[in-house]
Amino acid sequence: MQTLSTNTAYELPIPQIYDRNKVGDFFTPLYDDLIKSATQYREQMKIAPRRLDKVPVALTIIDQQKTFCLADGELSIAPASVKDTANICEFIYKNMRVLSDIIVTLDSHYLFQIFHPPFWIDKDGKHPPGFTLILPGDIGKTWFVNPEMAYVLFNDMKYLSWLQSYVIHYTEELARLGKPPLVVWPVHARLGSPGHALVPSLQVAVDFHDICRYSRTQYRIKGDLPLSEYYSPFGTEVAKAHDGTVVGEESDRAIEDLLAYQMLIIAGEAESHCVRAAIYDVLKKIKQQDPQMAKRVYILSDCTSPVPGFEKQGQEAIEDFKRAGMHVVTSDMPMHTWPDVNPAIFG
Repeated sequence: MQTLSTNTAYELPIPQIYDRNKVGDFFTPLYDDLIKSATQYREQMKIAPRRLDKVPVALTIIDQQKTFCLADGELSIAPASVKDTANICEFIYKNMRVLSDIIVTLDSHYLFQIFHPPFWIDKDGKHPPGFTLILPGDIGKTWFVNPEMAYVLFNDMKYLSWLQSYVIHYTEELARLGKPPLVVWPVHARLGSPGHALVPSLQVAVDFHDICRYSRTQYRIKGDLPLSEYYSPFGTEVAKAHDGTVVGEESDRAIEDLLAYQMLIIAGEAESHCVRAAIYDVLKKIKQQDPQMAKRVYILSDCTSPVPGFEKQGQEAIEDFKRAGMHVVTSDMPMHTWPDVNPAIFG
């Protein structure tokens, strides 16, 4: 394991604009104050612009949105997610000199999607409650496609029989691919709703970083296709229907862009679902290119938590990632003590 000396001159103090006690609050950032504070902080701390970074480092934050992270979110895993968010914010502020770019993914859904209750009905026409599992054997017995989905999604009721065949294929395909079964989630992360927003304290930290480093955060929208779950920001759970119709997507280019960084740090929600799926997609690409690249990936274990009830699913994935050579670290560990770190990152 390669480490540097105990010098942590690259670390910065937490700026006054940050209040850990407000991380669980939903508020509108005051941008005049934010810009003024960040500008003064940049000058005071003599923070160099991102364009001078010789060894680029990326922090990818998965779905750290109100819907998952704050207490009144539709699919909240608070209080764990509030603590995760605070740790991410403080990691950004402290390591601002080292973090070149931030990539933020945003779960972005519509009402009528395969994993939301209105898509399904029982024999009495009632929608399933949130957290209902739908297995291949349930379809046509316990749960049925809501016939109105044919018109809602395709503007023509003739597509109902296609949909009925598709959902059987979809649930069977999840099993064939070794992926978790279909879960009907409470409606969440509705595009344009308050739940869709990044947690405000994190938004402030991200924007503060951008102003101090003259770096432009990348925002990746995912989850808006109606006929597949979309946990990973790099592709849907299923890409093709039973007849070959394309219903999903894969984004190898987005993963390749991330793997161009010398160091890829990953945090966000939830460990058991979207973080899990994202890292599996990254790992798949790494195995295709060069398994040694796994050493460039660092998972912030105190900046992610599982959905309650899915803890095993998240922990099994973390163990897979560790076996592949990825590193599991915590946000309070000085970055120069991380295993396999490139000393050039610190100047």
